[in-house]
Amino acid sequence: MGDKDTVKTADSELNKGSEPVKSWEKKLDDESPKAFKAFCLFRSMGYKRSIKACMELNGIEPKKYGSWARYARLYRWNERAAEYDAYIAKETEREILAERVERRKRQMEMLNGFDELVQKRIKTLKPEDLNADGAMDLLERSAKLDSFITGADKETAKQPVQGELAISFVDSFKDL
Repeated sequence: MGDKDTVKTADSELNKGSEPVKSWEKKLDDESPKAFKAFCLFRSMGYKRSIKACMELNGIEPKKYGSWARYARLYRWNERAAEYDAYIAKETEREILAERVERRKRQMEMLNGFDELVQKRIKTLKPEDLNADGAMDLLERSAKLDSFITGADKETAKQPVQGELAISFVDSFKDL
């Protein structure tokens, strides 16, 4: 049966000392084990679940459709499954955010390593070997990389620029 099909009740040993049991994790008080197992199969179908599709997927005889429909109505399958879906979506979002944070940490470590390499290389450069174009190129690349890693390039694109200065040249400067 597995962990997702474990039957929990309010006073179950599985529930002692932990967070409250969610509606999709437990067999309701008047719900039979058979009805709860059917619900677990239904719940695991995901967002596009239906009783008919669930029965077909699990090889359950079509003549039991009436019983399943009654179970679904009596034991609020759609409501409980929707709560389960919302929980899974929230957990997935939490995992994605954690992965993004971890990726950002790795990128920052790479940037710091790159900065250290650049500092070492700059110390070994002779001023006469570095021309203005080369210096500007290094500076520009470093700034772009830093903006990309820190996300500053995205932040500034979203925010309107305040205090912009517009300069218009009039025709009197045309032939100067």
